Amino acid sequence: MTASPGGDLFLCGWRVRSDLALPELTPWIGDDREADLTIRIGAIPSRLDDARDVSPLLQVTSQKQARLSIDGVASYWLRSSHEIVVDPQMAADSPDIRTFLFGTVLGLLVHCRGLMPLHASCIRIGGKGVAISGMSGAGKSTLAAALTRRGHALVSDDICVIDTGAAGGPVVRPAFPRVKLWQDSLEAMGLGSDGLEANRFGQRKYYLRFAGAADFHTEPVSLKAVFLLRAQNVALSGQAEIQKLPPMAAVAGLNDQIYRKRTAAIWGREGELFQAIGQIVSAADVYRLSRRTDFSELDSLLRCIEDHVAS
Repeated sequence: MTASPGGDLFLCGWRVRSDLALPELTPWIGDDREADLTIRIGAIPSRLDDARDVSPLLQVTSQKQARLSIDGVASYWLRSSHEIVVDPQMAADSPDIRTFLFGTVLGLLVHCRGLMPLHASCIRIGGKGVAISGMSGAGKSTLAAALTRRGHALVSDDICVIDTGAAGGPVVRPAFPRVKLWQDSLEAMGLGSDGLEANRFGQRKYYLRFAGAADFHTEPVSLKAVFLLRAQNVALSGQAEIQKLPPMAAVAGLNDQIYRKRTAAIWGREGELFQAIGQIVSAADVYRLSRRTDFSELDSLLRCIEDHVAS
């Protein structure tokens, strides 16, 4: 496969060569290794050999292959830990195609490569990695974006790739400097959606990009803290509640936020991931963060997170 249009790209420490334009990713400026991952456009079989249906959209095999089909958007074939095939059903540069590529497909790739994908966004605060984890809609991308606007560096959004085998303890591998935000989250930060690319056609969720290529830190960052996010109607004072979790509660909370955990179990990763969670709990503080269902107290919430990380 020839080099990507405009050159090879960086993703989670991998050198990526892609037929698709991937404007989220920064250029590869590392060594002259061969590509770690190729993403090519091509035909995909309707059924993988020996496939098991995880859902009506997703097939997986015991050989750690996967096929994802999104009607009207694209089909995706994770052939190995080094190759992804995409069969577009719309213009190849449509953001809809990248939405699923950098969502489910990336999460499965991380499992295939033996790393841990946490359903979290991550920022650098004081040179350390801080993950904000939670279910879809909990507000993790909003908090990550707001912290980035306060001068901290974005590491990843929605999927936090953790390498627990790194020397010195668990690290987060940087992905790309953009988040996906709903219209109300943009408004909570005093931003509009004019000029922003929609996440999917007709959806009021948008890509917000931060650092340029020269400003994005590609070095892994040590994981210092994980905030398990829960949106709820907190006390009448309106103050966020942050509680440091004891080890067993921290293990259970992190286990709940493993991205694509069902597929990981089919691929026999349960023991490996349990060990990874134990390493994270040993190295990083894990908190339960309860916040208001709206973002009316956003500034005080951000200061509260910063103070806990600093302490």
